[in-house]
Amino acid sequence: MSGIDKQNLMRLRINRIALVQEIRVEHIIRHLMENGVVLEEDLKKVEKGTTPADKSRRLIDLVATKTNVQDWYQIFREALQNPEADQEVKRRYRELVEFLDNTVIHRPNSQQSKFSNFSEKSALRLPHYPPLPAINNRDDFIVTTKMDVLNLDDRRKEKHKERMEEMEKGMKDTIPETNKITPWSHEYMESQTLVKGYFQQWIPTPENYRSLIQVPEDHFQALQDSGLPEDKMQLEQETQALEKIRKLELVAVMSRRKLLPEGFELCMCDIVHEILHNPDQYHLYFKYLKALQVAEVYLLMDVVKSFASVMSNLDPSKGGDQTQQTVKIGFHLIDFLADFGYFKEAELIMTVLLKVLNRSHNIETWMSKYKGFVKLMKLRNMNYEFRKVQSAYNLAIEMTWQIKMMSFGQDIIDETELFTELSQLMFEYGSASSSQGWIQKALRMSKESAPETLINTLCNAVISYCAKWMIKKAEQLAIFTVRKAAQLFGKRHPLYLKALLHFCFFSNEFKQDKTGVDTAKYTLETAKKIYGCDTIQVALAHRALCKAMLAVQTFDNLAYYLHATEGLKLARALLPENHPMLYLFLHTSGHTSNNSRFSYLILATALQWKALHSSKAEQEATLNQAELECKEALDIVSNHYGEISLRTGQMCLLLGQIYSKMDKILLAEEMLQRGVMYMKLCQSDSSNFLLLAAATLGTFYKIFDKPREAIVMLQDVIKNLEPVGMYLKWVHVCYEHLISTLQSLNRNKEADEVQIQLSQWLRDNKVNDHVITLEELHTAPESYSKFMDEFDAWDKAAKKILSLTQAETAGNLKVENIFQKK
Repeated sequence: MSGIDKQNLMRLRINRIALVQEIRVEHIIRHLMENGVVLEEDLKKVEKGTTPADKSRRLIDLVATKTNVQDWYQIFREALQNPEADQEVKRRYRELVEFLDNTVIHRPNSQQSKFSNFSEKSALRLPHYPPLPAINNRDDFIVTTKMDVLNLDDRRKEKHKERMEEMEKGMKDTIPETNKITPWSHEYMESQTLVKGYFQQWIPTPENYRSLIQVPEDHFQALQDSGLPEDKMQLEQETQALEKIRKLELVAVMSRRKLLPEGFELCMCDIVHEILHNPDQYHLYFKYLKALQVAEVYLLMDVVKSFASVMSNLDPSKGGDQTQQTVKIGFHLIDFLADFGYFKEAELIMTVLLKVLNRSHNIETWMSKYKGFVKLMKLRNMNYEFRKVQSAYNLAIEMTWQIKMMSFGQDIIDETELFTELSQLMFEYGSASSSQGWIQKALRMSKESAPETLINTLCNAVISYCAKWMIKKAEQLAIFTVRKAAQLFGKRHPLYLKALLHFCFFSNEFKQDKTGVDTAKYTLETAKKIYGCDTIQVALAHRALCKAMLAVQTFDNLAYYLHATEGLKLARALLPENHPMLYLFLHTSGHTSNNSRFSYLILATALQWKALHSSKAEQEATLNQAELECKEALDIVSNHYGEISLRTGQMCLLLGQIYSKMDKILLAEEMLQRGVMYMKLCQSDSSNFLLLAAATLGTFYKIFDKPREAIVMLQDVIKNLEPVGMYLKWVHVCYEHLISTLQSLNRNKEADEVQIQLSQWLRDNKVNDHVITLEELHTAPESYSKFMDEFDAWDKAAKKILSLTQAETAGNLKVENIFQKK
């Protein structure tokens, strides 16, 4: 390559982030193909990208390998100057070309001149030469002089050779990664490292530097041995992530050792930007960050401190690209911290960011503040700080109205995420109707152009529709969410895993079949492959598999108990002490039934089942452990949600069931009654949560020979049942218990009436025997707009009929008024 080619490659490397963000393949691909820079087989490689940004990244890396094509860079530049797009996009591309042209490529060590510390006066002095050697013999003098000249030439050649090697090492950054190098093999650190941020400069690598990153060789080897295409793609991504995290570790070390120039900020380093501007690969870095934490190296904290320092010196009132870029980096950093579980640090960055933005009243900052408040809601929802979510929601609403007061405000604001987070808040507070109402609004506003928001909205919709027992629609949502996540993000992405976990939730609640167990096993395997380390998502996958096994009554071995304990162990290791999310692993509400008992799940439930299938010697110890775990969960939810709440009521019901198995009948009855009472105070009469709690208490009364009390509770359940259009086993059991209890008191006429109601219910609620396999989950989905047209068909028809009825009523009133006037 010529020197010009090397400089152009360096331009692409330095501006790679901006190019990937701004360029879209369809805008420039035709020009590149017509001029021979991109071939047909190259286009196929580019099209394998899962997102527009991923396709752009592949294209940029591909162009960097085309130095064999004459004028390759000029062709690429011409394509940027003449994109196939509208005028606004063309303007941005012209700015991008100017940015490329104005990128100054410095030679190594050029920024830090050896004479930079000399004063102007001292620079004008004559240079100081060493004294000449004494002349003893003319021949000796000639020989000595020639030797000095030869040594000088050798030194010059050696110095030139070293500089060329340094340039070659720097150019390695511009060459795309290949699969020829084993991704987990240790590479020796180069003697110099190119550090770029507000400046670019070659810095000598410390001689005593040693990386502390432990490479998970088993994880890499499993991906390499796999024949699945998604595993091969992840292996390539893992390779790139490993190289980037190694470079970040080295730059952070040099920053801590004060080896970088004054004014250097770690958060503005190019490697930090490369990591933060690619959210699809955040999860690939977690295993390395965790390994470094064990060695007491906290890279993320260094970045957080650096960003806080930058924000303290930022003046948002001036606006400009610097402010926008810093805010964008801040939002990406918040997302990264939240995904890693650093919620406090993420909220700290958000607080600093909003504090700086509040200094300015420019309209440019309004949207940033609105997005910040919505992101703050999401952070607090993820961290189960629901009381604080309300304050963030109030701030977001205030900002929404401020933006909508502008003439163009309605067009620029998107409230999808706001409604989604509000729906989750309502669900946690036990308001299923409100939760469903807000998520319906979010579903109607969602678009495929915002894929991450779309999948998050669909996942929340699955939970909301399950809470309302709208089973058919919940099933449609659960299946479509998995399909769409696989299409948009691939099968090795956290959002795909999130979709699988929500499908498992639906399956464990309503399907409860063996294919649900297979799907849960697949979900756990996928979680382990995606993260390659212990994360809360892996713990949730263990929990989902335990629930699936309990739902189908798989008690042949202790696998269900092992998954329950493994999930809780991971959660306790990853979450702070008494974190409210722990109650999910200590207890999760469900409605599986075994003969006449209604089960509540995870560790405490698993311990119950283990006790029932253990010897008498083990039974008492196991139930005692279940009692302790349940009491811990009850304390957590009481402190976090309040004593009178849905979650507290659920925990009281679970503890009551444990006491009943321990033959502590009075304590059991007290806890079950308390659970139902709490439910009645915070739920409507037709609440599914309340009906299930009342059914549990009614079953308890029947078993322990209190028929009159059992009849009152079971009749109340049947009276307030809303039609769901699908068979539920626990409802069938309620009818049968009520009939048998009435017959035991010789109330045969009432028993016959209930029998007729049961027959009608069985006729209206058929068994859903549709088996949902993994193959069905992975079929290609239709477009989101088409899905919503079918999903909302009944709602649209109902609205149309209502509007026609209202129009007809209005017409009749108008005619009546005319006659009255006459």
